[in-house]
Amino acid sequence: MDKKLTWNEMKSMFPNEWLLITDFVLDQSGHLISGVVARHSVDKDEVYRLPALDKPSAFKYTGESTFPGGWRAHAEHHHV
Repeated sequence: MDKKLTWNEMKSMFPNEWLLITDFVLDQSGHLISGVVARHSVDKDEVYRLPALDKPSAFKYTGESTFPGGWRAHAEHHHV
């Protein structure tokens, strides 16, 4: 898929899936606005698998956070 999608379109097209996103745009707060979905799967290991992409990429989940304190707390704790 080479089409740039908004975050809302990604959530609608890939509900409860892990996404690897390239050519992404962030707002001033660092929230994803749009990008190109390079990989997607309900299994995060499928999205993480090599080969690595030779460009900046974002890794996001379209479902609800199951981590106490949400994704931000999880990312800060694990230095993602």
